[in-house]
Amino acid sequence: MGLLAPFAAAGIHPEAALVSGPIPAEKDLYRDDAGAISWPVLPEAAQHGVAGSLAVSGAEGTEADPAGVLVTSLTWASALIGSKPVQYVGDAEHYARLFCVLVGASSKARKGTTEGPVRRVMKRAEILDPISGDGMRVRPGGLSSAEGLINAVRDDDEGAGDKRLLCIESEFGRVLRNMQRQGNTLGDLIKQAWDGGDLHTLTKDNPLTASNPHICIVGHITQDELSTLLTHGNIYGGLGNRFLWCCIRRNGKKPHPVRMRDDTIAELAGSFRRAFEHARTLEIVGWADESVRAQWASVYDELSEGGHGVFGAMTGRSEAQVLRLAMVYALLDEKPDIEAVHLDAALALWDYCGKSATYLFGHDDPIADAAAKVMKHFTDIPNAEISRTELGTLLGSRDKKLKDKVVQRLLASNLIDSIEHKTPGRTRTVYRKKDKKVKKPELRQI
Repeated sequence: MGLLAPFAAAGIHPEAALVSGPIPAEKDLYRDDAGAISWPVLPEAAQHGVAGSLAVSGAEGTEADPAGVLVTSLTWASALIGSKPVQYVGDAEHYARLFCVLVGASSKARKGTTEGPVRRVMKRAEILDPISGDGMRVRPGGLSSAEGLINAVRDDDEGAGDKRLLCIESEFGRVLRNMQRQGNTLGDLIKQAWDGGDLHTLTKDNPLTASNPHICIVGHITQDELSTLLTHGNIYGGLGNRFLWCCIRRNGKKPHPVRMRDDTIAELAGSFRRAFEHARTLEIVGWADESVRAQWASVYDELSEGGHGVFGAMTGRSEAQVLRLAMVYALLDEKPDIEAVHLDAALALWDYCGKSATYLFGHDDPIADAAAKVMKHFTDIPNAEISRTELGTLLGSRDKKLKDKVVQRLLASNLIDSIEHKTPGRTRTVYRKKDKKVKKPELRQI
């Protein structure tokens, strides 16, 4: 059962259930007259540059939500940019690589209409291979297994080839269902794809390798479906915080929506194409000057502090997400480095995604808070083991029922293992983060 399913089963709309979200601060939340968390508002600063222009033009005279068009265009552009240039944070590489999920209040949120204008522009803007005429692969749906995903970007006989892939999952609920199948490692592979590096299958008979693929994902799902299908494993296993969560809704009722003018498409496509051509000349993206570095330092503490419970787990990579967004904004401006306006735009869009996450996941759950703290402990200290006594110390509580419920939830979510050590006297039970490697996954098509 999904984490938010009890609300749906009880006939409680998530908006009413999420009144007491702990993060962001109370003053920063949008609330209606009844005190319920209300729909987030897209800041003007987020609508920067050519992506912002596409968001405005693509939504004008249609039922498409400008926020959905904006996030879709940034994700699609990040896919076309590819795995170069990179941004270094210490020794860690960050790419212009985005995953997003557009969440509609209902099936009438017009999630699909956000894709149409973006597709028209990007298809015209894309730089095709001069010999083969091929471009980036765009796969509509079918994301069902780790092996199928690797197969879609596998190395061929002549080498790696074009490793860019954009997965558009108009039924993202189906992806979440596939992850729940026993032995399915799709979730783990998606996390690796976001992080970067080579992907491999472990099958002996037909091993596959994808050398440093560049995979981006756009997902669509309704709020009710998300509440039913989202599991603790998706949340606390680190999958959820690799996605930008974006609330979208119908932009009015337009029985005769307006199609974007061809000259507008051409103008926008030209701007995107010039940006893609410029990005190909770069190896590294950095900070434009010391003032921007100082600006980043001033917001870093707040971003890295994070939140609590489900909200905190689903937004736990805020620093990395903001950096990637700022990088995409800069590259679309044909800039070699991140300037203040790009960081401002990234922070504004992250603010929208944060408020979306608060709307979707921000209810108060002490068990979720405690479970998130345990999983953060395992992330901070790889291969750590923790006893029940140490668990109480970590949680700052001697409440046996709380410890029992936290352990039960994490075990049921297949996130930890229970291990017994024989000692003189009674057996000592400890808990460790689960190793999810599967030795012989079945090969399936994407």
